[in-house]
Amino acid sequence: MNRDFAVDLLSNLLERAETAREKTFLTSREVEALSIVLKDFANGQAGSSVPARTTEASERVDSPRMSAVRSRLVIAAVNDADIPRDVLLCVDFGTSFSKAFASVDNGTDRPELVDLPIGDGSGGARLVTPSEVLIDDGYIYFGPRARQRLNESEQSADRLIDSIKQYITLNSDVSTLGTARLDQTQDPTQSLSRRDVLVLYLAHLMHLSETALSAAGRSPNVRRRFAHPAWPDGTKDKNEREMRKMMAEAIVLARSVNGGFAEGLPAQEARILLDQLKVVGEDLLPLNLIHEPVREATAAGAGALLGTPEGHREKYLIVDIGAGTTDVAGFHCVNNPDWDKSRVWEISGAAKAKNMAGNVLDNALQKLALSKSSLVEGSEEYRQAGLAIRRDRRIFKEQLFNSRSVIIQLPTDEAVTITLDEFLAYGPVVSFTTAIVSMVGEAASVVQGGEDTRINLVATGGGASLPVIKQLVENGVDADGRHISFQLSDAIAEGVRETNPDLVTQYPQIAVALGGSLPTLPEQRGDVQSGFSPAPARVMGPMYRS
Repeated sequence: MNRDFAVDLLSNLLERAETAREKTFLTSREVEALSIVLKDFANGQAGSSVPARTTEASERVDSPRMSAVRSRLVIAAVNDADIPRDVLLCVDFGTSFSKAFASVDNGTDRPELVDLPIGDGSGGARLVTPSEVLIDDGYIYFGPRARQRLNESEQSADRLIDSIKQYITLNSDVSTLGTARLDQTQDPTQSLSRRDVLVLYLAHLMHLSETALSAAGRSPNVRRRFAHPAWPDGTKDKNEREMRKMMAEAIVLARSVNGGFAEGLPAQEARILLDQLKVVGEDLLPLNLIHEPVREATAAGAGALLGTPEGHREKYLIVDIGAGTTDVAGFHCVNNPDWDKSRVWEISGAAKAKNMAGNVLDNALQKLALSKSSLVEGSEEYRQAGLAIRRDRRIFKEQLFNSRSVIIQLPTDEAVTITLDEFLAYGPVVSFTTAIVSMVGEAASVVQGGEDTRINLVATGGGASLPVIKQLVENGVDADGRHISFQLSDAIAEGVRETNPDLVTQYPQIAVALGGSLPTLPEQRGDVQSGFSPAPARVMGPMYRS
């Protein structure tokens, strides 16, 4: 650490101490900075006045963006009286894309929906933003700007941090992320932990969401819940507590970075803010803005469950196939005309999840394309071809499912053609399909109970129209010595087609964020004995979006 940076840190320490209500704690970097400056004074090297704020060369002080960012943590308490009680925001932090949605409770089964355009509009992505980060040349880039920077600089796809969600999936212990470093390819300076990157990305997401809320005429001080994968009971409570804290920290960061994150955040500025955040007590964090969390599959199906016909009891199985995890949840829904609202119970024993989804298909497509090429495994050409495919494999996958074939051009000018039929028959894809069918069968058996009735299957997520869903609907499943049939039910919440027709095509991708924003979530029960009448059939389309 040089003296200029040390003075930088101590200037920020002084600002923090002046605004602190009681004690001010020092980080290890601030202690190191204090030691450097005191040593200078002892050696007579200090000037007669404190120098103006300076930065190291790597921060590119001549950049116009630099002046728009201040390394000063802004912690402003949010009074409960300033939090609207009728508005709720849900953030769906996804493997490939993240989404946010809000609702206004109007006291009926159909709350007012507030769509939040957090996307930059590129490729028609208005309601979603890429879950990607790039650390490059002293700056941290987020969302679409990260991939744009990667493409502009023609760097290897390995440089992109595009699996942040994997840090918190399924069996992860979120509390250990602070000790886990990034791969050196992604963070050459090794100055950030996985937790750091997660909090920074969530801050970017909070900034986008609050900006969209303000544009919609809503207060940014709304309660918000986060959607999470189906963590096992052993880590669920601890992970939820840690995520609540990180979400609150992200709000503080989002409100501390002047100008937002659109053009990148200087890495050294980010490090200063994160260090300051470490010593902020939980009592100073806006935890009153963090509402109860929701499991992803529960949120994904919450909207569809409101459509249970009056006087009916129905059984539902939600299959949410995302980019990193596949989650399943089972429900019993009752719409009694004598009640003011429909009632929904989640059958906790039907909750299942696997750490496999669109990412498995991405990897399988890359592997199949390389195996069909003439390149020799282990050669430099083979490695470069793999990196090139990885850069655009999600696009190739969509082309494959939409057109039933795809041509992949390799850097060696060789073209590899893959048909959908051959891809579906490929070993890793067959294993993926078998695993999903097995998981759905286990969950369906719990939801079915002792009755012999069809279950409404609701498919959500980027993989909502994968062939495995069609297979389940056409063939059903065999579980516990009996055959269980499904019928495909509309994932779209009742009334959305009429009130928000522009959301229909994107609904599978935003189902978690929209459902999670609803005022009332299903009540969890171990089992519910009920009969039901089937819902109308639905015709499946061939589209696939990751």
